[in-house]
Amino acid sequence: MTGNPEIRRALLAEYLAGVQSMDPARAMRAAAPGYLWYDGMVSEPITRERFADYLLSWEDRMKSIGGTGRYEVSDELAADRDGYILRWAWWKFVGTDVGGSALLKVGDEGVIYEKIAYFKPV
Repeated sequence: MTGNPEIRRALLAEYLAGVQSMDPARAMRAAAPGYLWYDGMVSEPITRERFADYLLSWEDRMKSIGGTGRYEVSDELAADRDGYILRWAWWKFVGTDVGGSALLKVGDEGVIYEKIAYFKPV
């Protein structure tokens, strides 16, 4: 196995704790230097510099579509291969039928990216 899997797991845990608690500074402490967040509803990737504003706007976004302002995660899967953790999960805005998937890539320097896609049943 390449690199240090313990470092990658710790970075992933810290990042997820920051995002789930809506603490962008904590999440960014675990982000790699070139970190990007890709959101299918946003035209350009979110950079480290724009991450705090983006994350802190989530609650309003969720409430604007009838949600509680929180989200939940289920069906998580993580694999550590070739020096990277890839973590996939299904997420849902609580109080809505809007959900989707998220994919994170983590290296020894931190979270490289998070990509989210949306799904709404018809």
